[in-house]
Amino acid sequence: MVTLQSLRKQKARLGLLFLTPIMTGILVFTAGPILFSLILSFFYWDIFTPMKFAGLDNYLWLIEDEVAAAAFKNTILFAIATVVIQNTLGFTLALSVRNVLNKYFKFFFRSVFFLPLLMSGATISVFMTYMFNTDFGVVNYYLSLIGISQVGWLTSTQVVLITTVIIYVWQHIGFAFILFLGAFSTMSQEVLDAAEVDGATGVKKIWYIYLPLVSPTLFFASVIGFIHAVQVFDQPYILTRGGPGDANRTAVMLIYDVAFQDLEFGYGSAIALALFAIIFAATLIQFWAQKKWVFYE
Repeated sequence: MVTLQSLRKQKARLGLLFLTPIMTGILVFTAGPILFSLILSFFYWDIFTPMKFAGLDNYLWLIEDEVAAAAFKNTILFAIATVVIQNTLGFTLALSVRNVLNKYFKFFFRSVFFLPLLMSGATISVFMTYMFNTDFGVVNYYLSLIGISQVGWLTSTQVVLITTVIIYVWQHIGFAFILFLGAFSTMSQEVLDAAEVDGATGVKKIWYIYLPLVSPTLFFASVIGFIHAVQVFDQPYILTRGGPGDANRTAVMLIYDVAFQDLEFGYGSAIALALFAIIFAATLIQFWAQKKWVFYE
């Protein structure tokens, strides 16, 4: 006799069966490497010799390492700048496209703004290396036409990180653009019409109507954008290999250099865990702060 309890147990077993491949993949390719990296951060290991216990030496090395300090500083500044600019431009472009009446123009702009996101960061970086070249780059050529002297986009320690931000934002702005465009498309036209009747126009309408309504989307774009930006590697690596000096070096580049170039896997794991701690702390802060400015319907 089939009972309700036996059916529930059968469904539970079937659910676990379907979850098994996913959970196995997470354990093998995500949780396992994270745990091993945590353990490895307390050891010296270069693959060729046995692991030697190091205690907290790798973390003390990280605190005293000036290159690591520069890399983490660059990473945090880069992430904050890209998130702010990316969301600001994405919001502005999405609002502009929303107000375009012709549906064919809307389709055109959606395709144009999203297209760079489909390209690899390596391909774009190689192309931009020539665009921002100091001597024969097209950017400096057009700047010279308006009387601006050559800018060392990739050779100046003061400018190179800004150049990387520009290139990164140009490629990833389509992500924020699509998110905001989707948020605008779900807005109630009655609310917008009522706001205009009450006198909310121009900047007031954007500040008091549009921003509160898309605040959940803005929060999501900020969290995902920051997590992705602090892990940037391909653009700064291909553009300048982290130079000049350490002006364009990021945390992930430092992990690559330490672990795979110098074979200091213990120290590389310590850097990786420090980066994870920064991402985790920043995410917690964002979730705590969103209670004060994110408005859910």
